[in-house]
Amino acid sequence: MARLKPFRAVRYNTRRAGNLRDVVAPPYDIIPKRMQDELYRRSRSNIVRLILNRITPKDTAADNRYTRSRKFFDKWLTAGILERDAADSFYIYSQSYKRGDKPVEQVGFIGLMALEKGSKDKVLPHENTLAAPKKDRLDLMRAVKANLSPIFILHDDSAVTRILKNFCAANKPAMDVKLAGVRHAVWQMDDPRLINDIRARMESGNLFIADGHHRYAVAKMYAEESGAEDSKYMMVYFVEASEKMLTVLPTHRLIKDLGNIKKSDIIERLGKFFDVKKVSGLNKMISALDLLITGHAFGLYLGRSGFYVLKLKNIAASDNAIKDKPRDWKRLDVSILHLFIFQRLLGVSDTDENIDFSKSPLEAVKAVDSGAFKAAFFLNPTKVSEVKHIAKLGERMPRKSTYFYPKPLSGLVINKFSG
Repeated sequence: MARLKPFRAVRYNTRRAGNLRDVVAPPYDIIPKRMQDELYRRSRSNIVRLILNRITPKDTAADNRYTRSRKFFDKWLTAGILERDAADSFYIYSQSYKRGDKPVEQVGFIGLMALEKGSKDKVLPHENTLAAPKKDRLDLMRAVKANLSPIFILHDDSAVTRILKNFCAANKPAMDVKLAGVRHAVWQMDDPRLINDIRARMESGNLFIADGHHRYAVAKMYAEESGAEDSKYMMVYFVEASEKMLTVLPTHRLIKDLGNIKKSDIIERLGKFFDVKKVSGLNKMISALDLLITGHAFGLYLGRSGFYVLKLKNIAASDNAIKDKPRDWKRLDVSILHLFIFQRLLGVSDTDENIDFSKSPLEAVKAVDSGAFKAAFFLNPTKVSEVKHIAKLGERMPRKSTYFYPKPLSGLVINKFSG
């Protein structure tokens, strides 16, 4: 059971903050240093000063990135740059973009969800969490006492999506901004009848974390330690788990050190278990992968040795090489790549020190050409149905298995705890 409730969001007052496009930002964990600097320059009120304040050499226990976030937050509230809405509401959030030449609209809503314990918790993760990111987000939450960004959760009720779309068709958005090819629009829904209808529909069924595993874990930790009633709820962006509406992008792998294996031996080893085809370039390789999306296929770039497409000949060989995991986990492309190709066939070190990640195929190729990496492996995207299935099994996918696109912006709505 998911217990939901509306809330009075804190939002930017654009009369004082300026243009909305200048104060919002992507989620903190996809903001590199260069983008952080650009967001700082864009506006003195950009949300990056809250979600990812700069670290300085002079930081102390009394003056650091978290205390500065709190000071900015308090200052903006006092100055009216940020204001709390008057009515308890759900906030419908639409993201319109193109998938190739096809227009896509992802529609969900932002509300508060109760943080349940034990068997009452129906929120299913698909990724493991790490200690360092959790400490970082916990320190921030302790300082600002707010959910600054929503986590992204999937549900299975198509009727909720129809309610949201009908409301959007009959009303003008409260916020509307286009950034990086994506139109972000937000409607404030404060109709108690519609809110209660959505709440009732969301009470049954499982929920699946698409993005925000660390923030979900931290919210539960903070609720436990603070004991404050309003900290027992967290801000969530709920979207129907529809393959047509959701886009999952692959994250490609870069290898720094191939160990003792020579590049000339890689194709020979892989050829025992894969149909290996050399292709003339990056676009040909990506096109070939698109055609093999229902099979277990990978792209490979070895610098001067060229581009290759690999298609697994016999799934049993990979199944037998991966131990102590359910069959469907073994048959994820990311599982086959890491446990069968990297560890079993090539014997390369499968650590974050040796494996890097890139969402851009072109950037991955450039990284190999620069000499910083010896090889790049390319994947097809993980399916939404696979994410749900693995989560239901109680398993966790290998790291960087999913990249849901587009990400919900930070700075559209904030959930401030009353304390």
